[in-house]
Amino acid sequence: MPHPARTAARTALPLALAVLACVACTPDDAPSPSGTVTASATSADADVAPVTADVVVRGEEVTLDVGPVAVTDDVGVLRIAGPKAASLQTELWDVLVSVTPGANGVRLVDLTEGTVALPARTEGDKVVASWVRSVGGPATDAAAEAAGDDTEVLYVAFAAPDDTTVDVLLPGGGGLVQEVPVVDAQDAGVLTVPASEIEEDPVATAPVVALDTYTEQVGGQVRTRSTAQTVTVAIGSDVLFDVDSAELGPQSDAALAAAAQQVGAYDGGTLAVVGHTDDVADEAYNQGLAERRAQAVADRLGSLADLGGFELSVQGRGEGEPAVSGTSPEARAANRRVELVLTTEQDEVAPTTQAPAGTLPETTGPTAAGEAAVTIDSGNGVPVDVRVREVRRVGRFLVGSLEVTNTAGPDEAAGTLFSTGAWDARGSFDASLQQAATNVTLLRGDLRLYPVDYLVAEDRRDPLSDRVIYGPEKGSSILVTVVWPDPGADAVVVDSPVQAKEVTESVSVDLRVQPFRITDVPVAGAP
Repeated sequence: MPHPARTAARTALPLALAVLACVACTPDDAPSPSGTVTASATSADADVAPVTADVVVRGEEVTLDVGPVAVTDDVGVLRIAGPKAASLQTELWDVLVSVTPGANGVRLVDLTEGTVALPARTEGDKVVASWVRSVGGPATDAAAEAAGDDTEVLYVAFAAPDDTTVDVLLPGGGGLVQEVPVVDAQDAGVLTVPASEIEEDPVATAPVVALDTYTEQVGGQVRTRSTAQTVTVAIGSDVLFDVDSAELGPQSDAALAAAAQQVGAYDGGTLAVVGHTDDVADEAYNQGLAERRAQAVADRLGSLADLGGFELSVQGRGEGEPAVSGTSPEARAANRRVELVLTTEQDEVAPTTQAPAGTLPETTGPTAAGEAAVTIDSGNGVPVDVRVREVRRVGRFLVGSLEVTNTAGPDEAAGTLFSTGAWDARGSFDASLQQAATNVTLLRGDLRLYPVDYLVAEDRRDPLSDRVIYGPEKGSSILVTVVWPDPGADAVVVDSPVQAKEVTESVSVDLRVQPFRITDVPVAGAP
């Protein structure tokens, strides 16, 4: 059955810009490609041949030639080609990256090293990605002639990858295209153009950013943030101590056991146990309480984990370094904590095979298992069916593909169905993430793993998932791509939890996230 074409104006929430939608597919002709595509050589020279990938981008099935990445000095230019009818210039466009259409929503990822490369920019902050008003030149003309009149060819520049292949993450549910060749530009022939024919000004920055992880355990009382430099395990003091006490209570065992498991994944390094309080008492009292609580946690942790390889210190910061601002009960509870700050030179931590001690938290939403779907309200009263098409292990991470189908209509489903509202998964305000897949998590026991993210500014993070989701119209389906940390299991639970945000002491925002859970989802790929 052919896919009905549709073109519609959509408004991206943060910038209020009109963008074009894409061709949808009917549920009977649901998207068939999975979330990852491996190399398939074309008839070109095998060293430079693009990967032919059958993907689904914003609901449309399309065959793309992805690659090569042609390197000149320290800049690599990625080529993506497909049928002109697919309107790739808009379908691969992320309006939050640039107001100019083009393949600027594409990212290069290394899921073994744990990095993501973002599109290069000029000194004037223009993204180096081709579009109809690009500079052009003889190489562009020769490449277009070789591709043919029915083919649209796009280019986007990145920092030159270090390896001979690289994985490409497409927006709009297009998923991960693996093993795209990286070649010298002189060997690419008509499969590349110089960056100077994309943008007149030279490349000034080409970011390559480390992937970070965030997990929660024991009902959110143990929160672990892992970056390339440090691992910070924050344990809520309310689960450890009574008010004004530095004696560990009986309810602290589960939280400290979870923290010990996180620390035990590393061979050694430096470990600082740091106590923090809220601002209720005076500063001197809070300083002393923070120090006593930190010492109590350090003593107990030493009996739960082998700390022999760590240089251990115990510190108190009192009320001086709050985790969040504000004086609401929620804010003060977040600020009462003991943090384990671990710095290690260990490059890689293998996923643990030991399951977390806690049990699955309860859910109030619909549940399913395996390939079965759950039906949820997308957020605007339009029900959709959600199922997991695939979860695949790639390097140190899991790449998931979710299918969302609107069978009931009558309107378009909301694109906010997988988001944590105007906040990122860690609780920081970011209105640009209102249509991002930030709230689709994995569960293993009581360990909740949020989508992998990375810093794009000093105080702003983007998830390594689809960042602008357009909900499907009636009778159509879309795919959504999410990348998670690898919990080291052969099967996972995909879970979207209830989310609410306490803005002030008297104002709480219901994020209108309908919870759901899909259990027993198999993980493809060897650990």
